[in-house]
Amino acid sequence: MEVSKKTKAALWWNRLKSKKVPIPDTLSISPNGRGAIRFLIILPEHTTQSELAKRFILAIRNALGPAAVNQIRILGPANVGNLINLEDFHDFILFTEADLNRWGLPGKELIWACQRIQVDAVLDLNQEFAPVSATIGSTVDAPLKVGFFSDEGEDYFNIMIRRSGTDLMESGFKEIFQILGM
Repeated sequence: MEVSKKTKAALWWNRLKSKKVPIPDTLSISPNGRGAIRFLIILPEHTTQSELAKRFILAIRNALGPAAVNQIRILGPANVGNLINLEDFHDFILFTEADLNRWGLPGKELIWACQRIQVDAVLDLNQEFAPVSATIGSTVDAPLKVGFFSDEGEDYFNIMIRRSGTDLMESGFKEIFQILGM
């Protein structure tokens, strides 16, 4: 997917004006050795990937057990969220084109709502770089941010999953489970 020049300029400006937080020497989810408990799952921006996202959400819900309903937050475009059955989850945010600014990035209200989310890990399910999802994920304060490999992704994720061209999309989801220790 090609990112427009206007959106690239807005991403560059956001990186320039945002403060750089020094990266710690070691990657840990919590100082007391506890694994990730609360997750933010960012849905893919393309409806063609909604079935894979649905399977991933069901798999992580089954892995977490009965408490998963309170541990998983879901965020994504409304057109994808409507294709996935989210009635079992209490905490989800679905956005539309009206929630984006003129640059094609999240507007102030959407960013403010995302900054209030408290999670241990952000999991971006977009197989390719998606500017809106990456920007949203960067506003959430979480020690672990997992996404798929892209040239632009290194500014947004601290763990990127690389797939070779012949691998199925589902193989990346299996790697996410391995990273989380599930």
